[in-house]
Amino acid sequence: MAGTGFDNTPGFAENLVNNIAGNVAGIFSTRPNAKFMSGARCTLKINGKLVGFAFAITWNINTTYTEINTVDDYLSYELAPQRVSVDGSISALHVPGTSAGTQGWQPDVLSFLFAPYVSIEARDSATNQIIFATDKAVIVTRSEELKVDSLSQVTLRWRAIGFIDEKSPAPSNNYDSPAPTSPTSSPGSPPPAPSRLLGSTGPAGIPGSLTGGGTTTNPFPKI
Repeated sequence: MAGTGFDNTPGFAENLVNNIAGNVAGIFSTRPNAKFMSGARCTLKINGKLVGFAFAITWNINTTYTEINTVDDYLSYELAPQRVSVDGSISALHVPGTSAGTQGWQPDVLSFLFAPYVSIEARDSATNQIIFATDKAVIVTRSEELKVDSLSQVTLRWRAIGFIDEKSPAPSNNYDSPAPTSPTSSPGSPPPAPSRLLGSTGPAGIPGSLTGGGTTTNPFPKI
């Protein structure tokens, strides 16, 4: 009694139609791509090979600035860029026989002096857009955890030299040109805001840049 309430097994013709419809829907999907990025649509490659047992990747891009301090000035004169450092971590499941050592990502006690760099790439599988990539990374820390009631996990912490993301690296425009001077005020327009707190006071000694104007006298007498 196929197709009845006692036997819900579909017939051969119905199975064939359902399979064809499912395959066509999978090929010609009309569902739009998600607007926001998620880990499910991200592919992770190390040294050009997919890492299927990894479930998380993080990266940090830090720009170090040095304060340029001068005499008779309680504010830093400039924040000078010094260097860009890149580091991150990869979390994965421990597959027996497959590790950072067997894959050649992390050297052992006899080869760590001559270990080559590894490449790390995170890419959007829906648009094939690179999210993050570096070709000069090293594994600096590997930590693992074994518990009786959970899967074994491994965390790889790495450092890298340089990176690329959605934006291709390019120098800034007019980076070697002097900063533009403040324009002079036209009749009827408010005076330009001072660029520094020092030497601009407003009512009751409040810095002029916080009140939108004021004189340009130094509130601190010289000794």
